[in-house]
Amino acid sequence: MSETAARPSDTDLVARRAPGGSERPDDAPAGRTGGKRGPGRPRLQPLAQQRRGVLDAALVVFARHGYRGATIEQVARLSGTPRPTVYELFGGKEDLFAAVVDQAAERVVARLSASFTESADMALHPFVRHNFAAVFDLFAADRDAVTVLATAEQGANDKSTAAPRAMRRRVLTEVTAFTRSRWEELGVDTGFAAELMALMFFRMAETFAQQEAEGGDWDREALIDLLTEFTIGGIERLWAHKDVLVRAGRRAGGGRPG
Repeated sequence: MSETAARPSDTDLVARRAPGGSERPDDAPAGRTGGKRGPGRPRLQPLAQQRRGVLDAALVVFARHGYRGATIEQVARLSGTPRPTVYELFGGKEDLFAAVVDQAAERVVARLSASFTESADMALHPFVRHNFAAVFDLFAADRDAVTVLATAEQGANDKSTAAPRAMRRRVLTEVTAFTRSRWEELGVDTGFAAELMALMFFRMAETFAQQEAEGGDWDREALIDLLTEFTIGGIERLWAHKDVLVRAGRRAGGGRPG
C-alpha cells in the first residue's frame, strides 16, 4: 500500500480536527477565502476562529514537513486563510511554530493529566496499565502534536524549545506525585527516587508507544501488557529490597536529580 493511500491527506486531517469547520470548496482558489480584505471590510470569520483554523493547519504542516520544510504558504492554503492574514495573526513562521508548539504541549499535558486523575483510586496493577495505555492512546490520537513537540525538542528553532521541556516537567511532576504517594501509603520514603521512577515510567511508555505508532504491525495490547508486568515486577522486587529505593533517593547536598 502506498504512503498516500495509507495516510489521510493534510486537508482531511484539518477538516476532521477543526470543530464546526468546513472544507474549502473545490472550485475556490487555493489558500484564499475570498481575496484580500479591503478597507472596512469585515473578517469572514471571528478572529478566534481564524486563529484556531490556522493553528490546526499549521500543526499538520509542521508535523508532516518539519520546521524547515514548512511554509506559510502551505499553512495558508490548508487553512483556507489568505497568506497576509496568517502573517497578521502570527507575525511569521517562527512565531507561528512557537504558538503551535505551545498548543501541542497543552494538549499532551491535558490528555495525560486526565488519565492520572481517572486512575488515582485504582489498585496498582490497573493504575499502571491504564496510564501506559494513555500514552499509547496519545500517540494514536494526537500524533501530530507529539511529532511537533519532538521537532521542537530537537532544536528546530531557539524560540520554541522551552515548551516541550516544560511539558515533560509537568507530566513528570504529576507521575512523581502519584509514585511518591503510593510508596508513602506503604510506609516507604522514596525521596528523589520517586522522580527517577517517574522518568523511567514515562520514557518506557513513550519509547514503546512511538515504536508501535511508527511500526504499525505491533500488538498494542501485548506491548502495554509487557510494560505493565515489567513495571509491576520491578515494584515487587523493590518492595523486597526497599533499601535500594531509599538509597537511590538520597542526594548529596539535597540537590534534585538532573
